[in-house]
Amino acid sequence: MSNRLKEEHSLYLQQHAENPVDWFPWSDEAFEKARDENKLLIVSIGYSSCHWCHVMEHNVFEHDDAATLMNKHFVSVKVDREERPDVDHIYMDAVQMITGRGGWPLNVFVLPDGRPFYGGTYFPKEQWMSLIERLAITYKERPELIRSTAEEIQNKIAQNEEILQTNKPREDDVNNLSVKLLKQWEANFDSEHGGEKGAPKFPMPARLSAVYNAAISQNHTAIKNQTLFTLKQMAAGGIYDQVGGGFARYAVDSQWRVPHFEKMLYDNAQLLPLYAKAASIEQDEVFKMVLNESFSFLIREMEIEPGLFASAIDADSEGVEGKFYTWTYQDFKKVVPDDQWADFFSIIKPGNWEGTNVLHYQPGAMDQRIHDEQGFLAALNKVKSKLLSERNKRVRPVRDEKAITSWNAMLAASLFESYKYVKDTRFIEVALEILNRVKQQWKTKGHLPRILNYDSATGMLDDYAYTVLAFYSAYEITHNQEWLNLAQTIFSKTLEVYDVDKSLLNYYPASEQMFARKTEWMDTVIPSSNALIANVAFDLGYVLKNTGYTQKGQKMLQTMTELMQKHPLMLGAWMEAAQNSKEKIYVNIGKNYSVDKVRSLFAGENIYPDILPSKELDNNEIMACKGNTCFKPVNTIDEAIKLVKP
Repeated sequence: MSNRLKEEHSLYLQQHAENPVDWFPWSDEAFEKARDENKLLIVSIGYSSCHWCHVMEHNVFEHDDAATLMNKHFVSVKVDREERPDVDHIYMDAVQMITGRGGWPLNVFVLPDGRPFYGGTYFPKEQWMSLIERLAITYKERPELIRSTAEEIQNKIAQNEEILQTNKPREDDVNNLSVKLLKQWEANFDSEHGGEKGAPKFPMPARLSAVYNAAISQNHTAIKNQTLFTLKQMAAGGIYDQVGGGFARYAVDSQWRVPHFEKMLYDNAQLLPLYAKAASIEQDEVFKMVLNESFSFLIREMEIEPGLFASAIDADSEGVEGKFYTWTYQDFKKVVPDDQWADFFSIIKPGNWEGTNVLHYQPGAMDQRIHDEQGFLAALNKVKSKLLSERNKRVRPVRDEKAITSWNAMLAASLFESYKYVKDTRFIEVALEILNRVKQQWKTKGHLPRILNYDSATGMLDDYAYTVLAFYSAYEITHNQEWLNLAQTIFSKTLEVYDVDKSLLNYYPASEQMFARKTEWMDTVIPSSNALIANVAFDLGYVLKNTGYTQKGQKMLQTMTELMQKHPLMLGAWMEAAQNSKEKIYVNIGKNYSVDKVRSLFAGENIYPDILPSKELDNNEIMACKGNTCFKPVNTIDEAIKLVKP
């Protein structure tokens, strides 16, 4: 018998619709029932491609005895963290405070007023049943103990928020911050396998980008090469789909070889411009290959329809993690009999992972063969094409077809940035398809929704931040004034809805108060939305000559300076915002200049400025600016390049 989740759009909620647990979606109805019946709530948070979420469902929530206990003593609420990141963020903070760790599934025990008092991640069935029975008894016999614990947690979260927002504003030289960032990276660098030491290994694109750009700015060749080495190691590992392109969410080992097989839109969107920039500067065939294959993967496997991209592809198929992506020795040889390719992709008869094989190669071997063997890449592509054709006959992992506004706008912004490096017009076409979808939603609803392809909650700060960034990027690439107008309008709306008269913006609308305020300031795998707001505030402040926007960006950076001084590596997006506030290059051009020619000549010097039209310059004039410092207009592109060339 189905529960209430049967009527929900979310794939993750639908996956629990046949559980015997009497699940509610996140709703007023659930909390009203808890208040009316004086019951605690279980808020269980996950997402559709989460392997351990599936495991807990199978081992716990599908069982009648566990469901009976839950239904008797609790009101149980299922939350898709991608639909409601506001709920996920605030309860994740609480659980990390309680247990010192977090992850998904995230299971939180809360009072009828929404305040949490206990929680954790994955629980085996017996432990889960014992826990919920003890908590139910405690609430019945000593409710004051649970309420006091909830109050203590609420107060700690509020105190942490207040400390952050009242950080004494300070400034630091961008060079000093960059030096600290590079030192911290170097201390944590895995010289054997790339990335940071240890396992599991996450790509962390914002962090990699900040280090790469700071190394270029500081002329630190060794660290620049470390980031390039990391990109090569990732491309060679099993974390990268050697057959179909695209990156998995993370590798479980220190060598990037064994992935956790789920693929997320946000990882693949953010990695595009990193590989594009490396391909342009280094003229490296591997980086070009990864860029093209990853773009093809996004179009082939994650595009729902033009302008809408799915959020994730599951790790499991037919109930087995990685089954779609792995190969037995025999299956591989049937498709590619030539022994050299089994050797190249590390395919062995006993299997290199759990009796089967994850394809990966040695980065040095790839570079050597590209250098030594004319036609190697063409032969490699033929092998990949055969393998992909055969793999397409398999049962596919489930794709979560919710088109999240922020992740789609992130992809659009990444495609525009990638175009600046490699001039692939397909990137512009796809990015504009996405933005036309977002624009349609904005004009129809008067606000940004969280989800583009079904009715959902209003957008969160990241939805607004990435949309503004993408609209500004569209203007910079196309010079279509409509995109700048939209960027300005939505940025003003963002400040109106999410600003709470503090330095940093609230993550969810200020009018929708939960049990505590939540400022999203730290990067996860996705950059901090506040850092994105600060970054685009400088862009809009420059283009629109709006000193208020520029001052907002400066105030946000000043609030974060102390944390950037201590933890620069954790705050890659903030470091990029700080770098851009002083070092970003804008080039204003008169009517007689070709944008493509200006972009091409600057790119020849590995300079990738924002190129903007100007009504104030004479037709033959060009003006270069660095941060908010502008040089006198000149009359040739070469002269402008000399003004900003390091």
